[in-house]
Order: sequence, then structure tokens, then C-alpha cells
Amino acid sequence: MRFQAFILCGIISVMSSLIAGETSLYAVPNPPFSFRDKGAVKGLSIDLLEASLATIRPRFAQEEIELEALNKMYDEALRHPKSFLVTMVRLKEREQQFNWLGPIATVRLGLITKRTTDIPKGQTTMEILRPLKLATIKETSSEKLLFKEIGEKHGLNITRVSTPIQAYKMLEYGRIDALIYTDVPFVYYLVSEGQDVSQYRMAHVILNTDYYICVGKEVPKEQFNIMQAQLNRLKEPDGKGGSMYDRLVSNYLNGAVLKP
Repeated sequence: MRFQAFILCGIISVMSSLIAGETSLYAVPNPPFSFRDKGAVKGLSIDLLEASLATIRPRFAQEEIELEALNKMYDEALRHPKSFLVTMVRLKEREQQFNWLGPIATVRLGLITKRTTDIPKGQTTMEILRPLKLATIKETSSEKLLFKEIGEKHGLNITRVSTPIQAYKMLEYGRIDALIYTDVPFVYYLVSEGQDVSQYRMAHVILNTDYYICVGKEVPKEQFNIMQAQLNRLKEPDGKGGSMYDRLVSNYLNGAVLKP
């Protein structure tokens, strides 16, 4: 009983500091992880963040959530070190700026094509990409990781577009041979549009990467530890044919996967 009372006091203390800090949630448009639907901001990352905070605070009210472009939200999160930011790749240059809750998902960065599109054979990523008409989405983690992998002076035929939808449509209408992006957001787009996921494929994987929720540096360590423990428990089998994590993911992807 003494131990339980200690834990309860710790949670109450953490909750008090959280409420006093006027915590905010900053989100980047990246369906299914965070997006706006009928005026409300929602998504898998927000579901997982709220589940990790379930014993600490109430669910986020919509007025506590701000959804804007990556650069703006990243800067806002840095200016408000008791806030949260969803969702980010854990890049080396970002490591010391936040604490990292997760991983919340593993995504594959690679060459997404129509299943009928032949891609060149090659020993290296550059040999495969060089003959193709490609698209990337400006300033995304996917683009940053690609350029880190192949270098800025790559000489490839790449069209940089402003939004994922632009890139998806270019691929759908055959204006490009391939989109270099991550699989989960692309699958969610196909599912939400009622398109057949099996008509597309991940033709070449450049790298696998993990997504995290950024936790501000002034969020108490005790709170972060509780959040991480609760997130870990979501991934444990619960006797219902999977885990709570699996069911949350299924709400957005319906079990669809982008196959090779």
C-alpha cells in the first residue's frame, strides 16, 4: 500500500506540474499520424500520445492543438519546452532538442511505384534512381533522409512538390515514375480514397526509420517515464488477438500494407 501511495503521489505531482505549465500539442500535417478532418485535428500519433498520458491528464481539447507546417511547429515546440510535437524522425541534429517518446511506428523510406512500372536493376540506390522521373515532398524528413543518403549534388531528375497530395496525384496520373516517400502515409491516402493498395508497391527500400513523439525538455522526467511505460504496455498482446496498439493502427490502415 505504501508503494502504491508513493506512485499515486508521483502521478498527482506530475499532473499538477503539467497543468500548471499550460502544455500545448504541436502537430505537422502527416496523415495518418496527424491531420485535420472536418475541422478537428486527429491522428494515430495523437491517439498514442493521449494513451501514454491517460493516467496523467485529460484528453487534449482542440484548442490545445495546433496543426501547421513542419518548420513553424518545430520552432514553436522549441520555444515552449513543456509542449509535445508529433511526429518526427529521430535525426542526429534533433537529438538533444527533445526527449523522444516511442518509437510509435516504423516506416520504410523508398521508391513507391505502380506495380506495372519496371525499375532499373542496379547494385546501388543511385544506379536504380538515375534513369527515373522522381518526386519528393519539400522539407519533409523523407526528403532530408534521401538527400543525406545520396548527397545534395545528386544529378537526379527530381521534382520537389509542396504537398503529399501533389506527389500522389503525379504518381497516379503517370507524370512521374516513382515517388520517394514513406509507406505508411501513402497507404493511408490510398485507403482513405478507396483505392486498391495492391496496385502499388515499394519497389526499393532506401532505409527503415522510426517515428517518435517529441517531448519538451521541461516536461518532468517522472512524467516522461510514465508515458514511455504506458506506451510500451499498449504494444503488449492483451488476449484479444493482438494489442491495443495494433487496433489503433488498424483504425487508419485497415490492415493494408505496401508490398514489394
